[in-house]
Amino acid sequence: MYPTGGESPEENEGTPRRRRRARRQTPARRFHGVGRHGMGDNEAVLMAQAVAEEAAEPSPVAVAPVDEFDQPLPQTDTPDPSLENAPLGEGVAAESLTDPEENWLQDAEQEAEAAPHVRSGFADAMARHGSVPAGYLPAEDIFAEEDFEVDLADRRRRRRKRAITVTSVVTVIIVVLGLAGFFVLRNLTAAPEDYPGPGTGSVSFEVKKGWGTKQIAKGLAEAGVVKSAAAFEAAAKDQDPAYQPGTFDLKREMTSPDVLASLTGKSGAKVSYFSLPANTRMPAALKLISEGTGLPIKDLESLANRPSAFGLPAAVTSLEGYLHPGEYRLPQEADAKAVLAALVKATQDSLKDQGVTDPTQQYRILNIASIVAAEARQNDFKHVAGIIDNRLSPKNKETGGRLEVDSSVSYGLGQTSIHLTKAQKADKDNEYNSYQHTGLPPTPIGSPGDSAIEAAAKPDKNDDFYWVTVNLTTGETKFAPTYAAHLKNVAEYRTWCDANADVCK
Repeated sequence: MYPTGGESPEENEGTPRRRRRARRQTPARRFHGVGRHGMGDNEAVLMAQAVAEEAAEPSPVAVAPVDEFDQPLPQTDTPDPSLENAPLGEGVAAESLTDPEENWLQDAEQEAEAAPHVRSGFADAMARHGSVPAGYLPAEDIFAEEDFEVDLADRRRRRRKRAITVTSVVTVIIVVLGLAGFFVLRNLTAAPEDYPGPGTGSVSFEVKKGWGTKQIAKGLAEAGVVKSAAAFEAAAKDQDPAYQPGTFDLKREMTSPDVLASLTGKSGAKVSYFSLPANTRMPAALKLISEGTGLPIKDLESLANRPSAFGLPAAVTSLEGYLHPGEYRLPQEADAKAVLAALVKATQDSLKDQGVTDPTQQYRILNIASIVAAEARQNDFKHVAGIIDNRLSPKNKETGGRLEVDSSVSYGLGQTSIHLTKAQKADKDNEYNSYQHTGLPPTPIGSPGDSAIEAAAKPDKNDDFYWVTVNLTTGETKFAPTYAAHLKNVAEYRTWCDANADVCK
């Protein structure tokens, strides 16, 4: 194998240029001068000698005269005693070095030493000394310098091209990511769209107890008061608003800041305020409304007894049950009809929230809900509503379709106490006497709140027919499927009352 890793020159096929390209994978080091400017590359010279000898046939090169050193040495097993201790090189004829034909090497070295060494190589010196003996062809002539330079330039171009391509791709990626980030950031920081205001029409909106900004925002958006929940939340951000439960008279398509000001009492507009407790009877409710708004009680009573003025069905004889409990802040200029309409709408909205949309069914649910609110604690609303459904069945063997509740009898008597006499329970003239009449009372016995309406619309199914509160202080209530079991619970209640006579008066 030769220094380039290829086959011998004799075994290579093709032109010398093709052979040079084949060897270029691991090229020999360049030969750049002799003497103190460079001692040359022995391996490259050996290979150059081989190639030059091969090329000598088509291009004969002058060869130095044969001297005695070119003669083969005689073969002998005995060393020459005369040369055993001779100094190295002694006995070698020196006249060949002084031969005019051999002075080319000496002259080349001298010129290489004297000339400025700016890429001055062996080939440059040889070019000025005529023909070169075989075996001294410089390595840089074997591997043509022009081919090597072309190869380097080509690699530089490819590297520049790759660098430009990579830079372009990275630039495009950075630009795309930058634009995407810009649009995302703009969407995140941009204020949500809102109505320009000031709004039109009228909307009665209720803020329920415990509601926060998110719940209020969702309700406002569904009612069409604000354009979106996000718009109201943005207006309330960093404001730490203090919401008060109640019903507010608002407009459609208001600006979110205006709505926030109205709900927090910062709008500057003068309002009337009143609050109705849950299951308040109609006469007491109208009195509270008159006191809060300054409206004449007679105007309110006249309208309350004309439910058709509010679009209610003919079976409804008054607004009993429709005066929804809660806190109300309404414009001072609102008249009696506008005020009562706000309460009626709040009741209808609560029924619709429970999926009750038929006017006749709405009235029935309000009636049951008013009894549930009067007879049970809130935790027992749904259980008691299920018992009422059981009692209303005419085929039940326990009550025969009668409700048998004290609250409806007291309502018919116009009193609030639930302690009834036997005579009062036996009075058939009282059309609200559920001990004597089957089915529901003629009207609701108060205006129930949302939880009672939900219980009446979605009662718990059970097999009980009786209930009694055995502890009026804690509200503990016991249920029974039969009258015999119920009597045991009643006895427990009476024992408690004997020990707490001041509570059971």
